[in-house]
Amino acid sequence: MKCIMPRKPKMKPPPIDLGEETIGLRIARLRKERGYSQEALAQKMGIVRVLVSDYEKGRLRPHPEMVARFALVFGVTPVG
Repeated sequence: MKCIMPRKPKMKPPPIDLGEETIGLRIARLRKERGYSQEALAQKMGIVRVLVSDYEKGRLRPHPEMVARFALVFGVTPVG
């Protein structure tokens, strides 16, 4: 039996222009504007504080579901 691996898509979506603000900086800015500590934001999202820190510092890139969760907590759209 031959094992066939799925192909990687050849098309890549265009990058989203967030200006000078990275997703991590945006998370940090929104968190501070809402008056949340990293610990409070982590509790609201059901994650540990170190993940909030890692996202803010750009050590980790949030996957789409996590971006949606941040958007819900902050009351913003995921893009723009």
